[in-house]
Amino acid sequence: MNSIPVSVGILTFNSARTLKRALESVKACDDIIICDGGSTDGTLDIAREYGARIIEQDAAFKRTDGRLADYSGVRNQCLLAARHPYFFYIDSDEAVSPDLIEALACIALSGTEDGYRIPIRMWIGERMIEHSSNYPGYQYRIVRTDRGVVFVKPVHERPVFRSAPDPRRTTIDAPWYVYLEPDYVEHYLARNWKFVEMERERHADMGLARFLFAVIPRNLRSAAGVILRTIRDRACYPWKTCMPLSVEWGRVRYHLALIRVIGTNIRHL
Repeated sequence: MNSIPVSVGILTFNSARTLKRALESVKACDDIIICDGGSTDGTLDIAREYGARIIEQDAAFKRTDGRLADYSGVRNQCLLAARHPYFFYIDSDEAVSPDLIEALACIALSGTEDGYRIPIRMWIGERMIEHSSNYPGYQYRIVRTDRGVVFVKPVHERPVFRSAPDPRRTTIDAPWYVYLEPDYVEHYLARNWKFVEMERERHADMGLARFLFAVIPRNLRSAAGVILRTIRDRACYPWKTCMPLSVEWGRVRYHLALIRVIGTNIRHL
């Protein structure tokens, strides 16, 4: 396959252990952007090995201890640095499926939409999880660079389009891969607690009405959805093909933790 004229953005920070897998999966793309947060391991050497361009994460989007405070800010850095009409992003511990690489080549050649959404597939070791409460998990990870698309939200960032994309025209059934480590599987909530804290900070001036009628219902619906989809999966499919219960229960606890933590921010009606 010839080089694909698509820009790929990857955020890194001491990501040497997983970055090579990510870069190997997108090496067919001819513009790879590494947005680095000050790595001191071999991350940047690996990036250079694959011919990636390296840009530094803007301090405005980071905390004083170096951790990211605004994921949308650094995604927008990558978007602005892109050289091609289409931009695609993954994280340093993720990868792209061969089918998605083929889809990217087609989009680069004849894509017309402002963005395209793709499904997630998760791996534990050498096993791909076939059934999970967050499937299909479509996300708009392929966006145009010349039509005013921007990323918003400091945590769980997403692109915003000038006009809403039509899923009938923008859905691609070629996944990107997420790899779960054993510690992540066993300690889901602990590994994701930083996002709970970021959501607490995002809702620093919480009103009682919004908490009661927006935050609580939204997170209870999400928790209930995880429970119901987990029951469905285990009733319909072999358990070994399903996401471990420790992760599914961790997802339920995550939403309950959001209610509890954000509730401490109530300052007014």
